[in-house]
Amino acid sequence: MSEAGPKSTSPLICHSNQICSFRSELPIVGSNEGKTSVTALPTFDIAASGFSVRAATATDAKACRMLLPTLGVDARWLVAIDRRHQLAIGAAAITAACRPWPVPGPGVMIHVIAPCRRQGVGAKLCAAAAAAARAQGFGAIYAAQKSLLEGEEVLGWERLGFTPCETIEEHQLPLDQFEPRLQPLMDRFRRQGRIPADARIVPLYAADREQVLQLHLEHLGGDRESLLAKLAGRGPGAFHPRYSRVLLVGDRTVGCILAHRGSPTVAVVDADIVVPEFRGGWANLWLKLEATQGALSLGITHFHFKTFDHYADTRSFTAKLGGAVVKKFVLMHRRLA
Repeated sequence: MSEAGPKSTSPLICHSNQICSFRSELPIVGSNEGKTSVTALPTFDIAASGFSVRAATATDAKACRMLLPTLGVDARWLVAIDRRHQLAIGAAAITAACRPWPVPGPGVMIHVIAPCRRQGVGAKLCAAAAAAARAQGFGAIYAAQKSLLEGEEVLGWERLGFTPCETIEEHQLPLDQFEPRLQPLMDRFRRQGRIPADARIVPLYAADREQVLQLHLEHLGGDRESLLAKLAGRGPGAFHPRYSRVLLVGDRTVGCILAHRGSPTVAVVDADIVVPEFRGGWANLWLKLEATQGALSLGITHFHFKTFDHYADTRSFTAKLGGAVVKKFVLMHRRLA
């Protein structure tokens, strides 16, 4: 998100699905007889010439890709057009993926070229994105990328009416204490008869992918097609089929830990889900223990993962096992009236 940030020769771009970062100057892209072309950077005076915001068309595709280069095609696009030059000076995208909590809503990315910032372009793009989300029945829009806590990106989102929704912490946790700490607890749960007789944990490759997909969509949201690819082991960040674990009670999928290999010794945990009725007890511990044993067998020594504010038990558990907070982020959102 860049409209409200300080003027700079490095436009601020929001990348799809989680951090804002600086990027060098972009060429301006316009339309000439139905064909998209790159032109030299003209002089803009939108205070005099004005601009308009509209839905993007096929001729805007290249401009949109250059303004928000990391976003996939599965999004709804808006463009801001300078009336004098008829060039794209900004773009917004509404992601197909939606967050289910605290209020259902899609992610939004906004970028305005440096010469046209702080002149209302970003605000109008944001208003148009909010109107589109509201028309679809959503109650909020979210910054599609989390921002570093106390970073200037947060100030920019605040100028567009966004407020903090949750803080996110990134943790690095050594695995050497997992088994000796968790195994005795699991043994106690079994002695006490607290684990259902038909409960079992299987590796991801042996699980029902559709049930795991639905569990993820219901509790963490996400893009269906992207998740299906990762569950099938395809593409960047594909979930590891062996140390990712799925918890079943009977034939029902009630929990999972999904992870991918970040380095030869680090597994990145992408999802740790347990349905509400089984949280806060044996289910989470058992999943963690099984995932740890699978990871250790493959040479993994550390887990890297994120927690949200409502993961108080996970944060406490992580601290007790010697985990470190690597970074802190904030997720911004804007409620829709």
